[in-house]
Amino acid sequence: MIGLFKKIVRWCIVKSKYSKADISFSATVSLNSILADQGVSILANSKLGNCKVGRFSYVGSKCDIQNTDIGAFCSIGSEVICGLGKHPLNYISTYPGFYTDNSSGARWFGNLHAFEEHKRVVIGADVWIGTRAIILGGVKIGNGAVIAAGAIVTKDVPDFAIVGGAPAKIIRFRFEKELANRILHSNWWNLETSVLKDASKFAAEPEVFIDYIEKSEMKKSPVGND
Repeated sequence: MIGLFKKIVRWCIVKSKYSKADISFSATVSLNSILADQGVSILANSKLGNCKVGRFSYVGSKCDIQNTDIGAFCSIGSEVICGLGKHPLNYISTYPGFYTDNSSGARWFGNLHAFEEHKRVVIGADVWIGTRAIILGGVKIGNGAVIAAGAIVTKDVPDFAIVGGAPAKIIRFRFEKELANRILHSNWWNLETSVLKDASKFAAEPEVFIDYIEKSEMKKSPVGND
């Protein structure tokens, strides 16, 4: 009963702080997490701890995401695990009780040792992460990348790369280099919603979409004096 009461209180605090975000009542969002208050969705039974979530990103059901920065317009499938803690390989034992007193499952043996157990994960904008993917701590995923369902990501993923497998490897890139550079330069995921609504009619034609964005931004830029 006490646990349920604490859950209700925490949910109310988070929901009042991020009133425009869609947060399932069964989801658990830590009080030190930060959500963009525009279009964010956290679906049923997901857990977020010490995370940042960008605008219009959603986290599917039954995810466990810790110590992670998530960019804007990210699509995270169900049952994704992200930000797993590491164990030392060069100590006498990999057992947490030998180096930290902050482990939920291990018995503490009384001596702290310097070890970075939780390295932050950084996920760029417009990233799609498939169902049941696992992303290890310290990994950086570039803008526009795609992580296939069931992939185990152990190292950094470049912008617009599609990766899959265990461990995950690059399958191909979404765009040719020139177009990819234009997309990165546009930073379309940071533009005003009204601009994106107008440009969305070209979403199926990436080059036309970027042309439209570039022209729109040029119109907004002040003209210099000769």
